[in-house]
Amino acid sequence: MLAPSMNGTYKTRSRWADKIAFIGLFIVVLLIARFIVIQRSVIVLSEPIALNCANLSVHIPAGNGWRSEKRWQYLQNSFNLESFFSPGPGSITAIVSCRYQLAAINDAPEVLFEKKASVIGEAKIAETGQINMTKSAEGLQNKGIPTIDWAHIKGSRTFSDMFFGIAQLPNGRRLDIEVYQAADDTDMAERIFKSVTESLKFTDNRQLEAGSKTVEEIKSKGLDSFLTPADNKQRQSRESFFLIKDAAGKSIGFTVEMLRPIKQEQFAVKSYYYTIHGLRYHEEEALFQSVNNLKEFTWESTTPYPGGISRTETVLDKDGIMTVKDFDMPTEEKTYQPGPAAIPNVIGEFILGQMIDSNETEIMVDIIEDDGKISPALISKIEAARKESAYIFRMELLDGRGFSEQMYLDDQRQISKMLLQRENIYTFERAGEEDILREFPEKGNDVLRKKNEIMENSLLWENIE
Repeated sequence: MLAPSMNGTYKTRSRWADKIAFIGLFIVVLLIARFIVIQRSVIVLSEPIALNCANLSVHIPAGNGWRSEKRWQYLQNSFNLESFFSPGPGSITAIVSCRYQLAAINDAPEVLFEKKASVIGEAKIAETGQINMTKSAEGLQNKGIPTIDWAHIKGSRTFSDMFFGIAQLPNGRRLDIEVYQAADDTDMAERIFKSVTESLKFTDNRQLEAGSKTVEEIKSKGLDSFLTPADNKQRQSRESFFLIKDAAGKSIGFTVEMLRPIKQEQFAVKSYYYTIHGLRYHEEEALFQSVNNLKEFTWESTTPYPGGISRTETVLDKDGIMTVKDFDMPTEEKTYQPGPAAIPNVIGEFILGQMIDSNETEIMVDIIEDDGKISPALISKIEAARKESAYIFRMELLDGRGFSEQMYLDDQRQISKMLLQRENIYTFERAGEEDILREFPEKGNDVLRKKNEIMENSLLWENIE
């Protein structure tokens, strides 16, 4: 009779032990879950991510569910840096975005806040303020960014909270910082925004300052001064031909450029570009028209292709607003406000000439292309080991593509040769009409006949509005 009694007691105690163990395990699971929640709510920032062409760096969320490529990417005349919070596959509940704009429209902060609220839909501005960026534990810093204007935008259909900050930078640049939060967690969005803005470091960009000064000197002198010889008050026309050769030295194309002063202190440049690779070819024709001080211009570019013509128009108006129209996409029209260092690439020789006059050895400018693209570029004067040319310059495009150019100038400060690093290496060699006709007789005849008609037809140039 004793054995059954002991067995029952054992079973009862075992059940109690199981319950206690289960409760203990449940508590451990809750603690682990709580720990995970706490860990995920902790904002872990990346190392400083530098944008060298802007002399700035910033930290963004990384780890604990945040995903980022941790590098600035060039897109549509700006550099973008982003981080996404993804708690599970296929879901994004928060976004941090930093955007360094090369040619943003200079609207007042309150106007930009209203525009942002209208874009994200059903949103209202809940609060605005300023962050003083010059004070820190290390003393004065970021003197180029005295304040960040910010707004808390709330109530959109997609994101319940958004913090939007704007830092107006020297030389027409602007930095936007945006934090979107899908879940109803305003405190988290605000803490992220504060952490990112506090991590921002900015130093003076002396090369960009020098570039702005160089471009302003060109505008102040007027383009006439670069076309008028010192011993002659008569403005001159200029035309140039270049043969394009590949890395093996084979001629694969040519360029023709005609620059001519026109009425009312204006001038125009007509250019033609042609390359052929096997059975494929590319050609482009452009007309650039500008006032003497470069503060207004019109630039039309056409590219024929099988079945039609692609056309782009870029216009800089008297208020400094640049409008880009792509006629292949009639509904798409983009506007920018280029900074003081911006200059069209069609007059690149003038930049180099002014650097020689000003004894500048290194500057940064914004190169505007005929399709409205703006790329920051570092231009350096090179001292050659041997006398290859009167002047040598190197230009490195800083938009992430790794493109560069080396330019050789003669005693007249005209380019005699260029080495272009693109996907491959190409050489542009100054040539004459006979060289174009010899290498590309069929295409060359058409282009040069058209060129002669244009140069001889003064009425065509005078009628340019």
